[in-house]
Amino acid sequence: MVTIAVDAMGGDLGPRVAFRACRALMKNDPDVEVILPLEESLHAAARKILGKYQPRTRLVSCGEHVRMDDTPRQALKERSDSSMSVCLALHASGEADGVLSIGNTGALLVLARKHLGALHGVDRPALATQLPTKGRPLLMMDLGANICMTSEQLLQLGFLAAAWYKAGGNEQPRVALLNIGTEPGKGTDTIKAAGALFNDQLGSLYAGFREGDRLFDGDLDAVICDGYSGNITLKTTEGLIEWLLDMMGSELRSSLALRWFYPLWKATMRRIDRQVSPARHGGAMLLGIAGNVAKTHGKSDERSFRYALEYMVRQLRTRDYQAMEAEFLKITG
Repeated sequence: MVTIAVDAMGGDLGPRVAFRACRALMKNDPDVEVILPLEESLHAAARKILGKYQPRTRLVSCGEHVRMDDTPRQALKERSDSSMSVCLALHASGEADGVLSIGNTGALLVLARKHLGALHGVDRPALATQLPTKGRPLLMMDLGANICMTSEQLLQLGFLAAAWYKAGGNEQPRVALLNIGTEPGKGTDTIKAAGALFNDQLGSLYAGFREGDRLFDGDLDAVICDGYSGNITLKTTEGLIEWLLDMMGSELRSSLALRWFYPLWKATMRRIDRQVSPARHGGAMLLGIAGNVAKTHGKSDERSFRYALEYMVRQLRTRDYQAMEAEFLKITG
């Protein structure tokens, strides 16, 4: 049985989105339990939505939640009884196998470090997610946890990415650095220095610099960047995909001739949606924390939240931070 502590507070669409997503998760997976820290005023609504899945749900009272405009310092000093903090404490005590939060990213980072700590040798834990490509999924990190990073900190992310894959059985992951060119002299001083470190310390696992237009070729396992570049790249990609899906659907629906073939193209659109829709790839892991912590978009709807929960469950069943930490220590010596 996998137990997930879910921080349902702080999202743009309210906590009921998370309640419905938890219900859908438990409906489809009989080996999952959920812990929901909530303010007392929300318990009745949660019970009503969860319905017959209440026996696999534990409601825990908390006094508040982290606001989206809270600074990390405020979250650390003033939100000790927040739903986010309680989730992380439950994971630290062993009552939950992992945490999924829809809340404030900066707050999640500092509170996770407070309750769980970081892996030895990691200065700055980072957000990472797998993106669909022409070939195998691409692990991209950092996605916004750290706006500025040194070359040494980028190298730590390279080690984390390699360790994450090795913990899942891939002994030779190909790890690249995001850059504006592939030549050794391209990029900022930090990126050029990071490239030299990657080449020296990752050896055969290092696949060199990678430009943005080649991210989705499908021949890489991971790409490393600072949180500023990663967040812009991710959101630009998501916006482009959403626009293309909408445009394709509109064009197909507007054609009288194509309406006769509705069953055929609808099935095709669904297959494409399953592969590339941002809603299906909205869960990001906080790698480098001594625990299993993931984040989903603050704007997540029920569908996005459910996919993030399912992704978290898959990660817990195939690899966890302890396996990754062991591989990280092997790589770093």
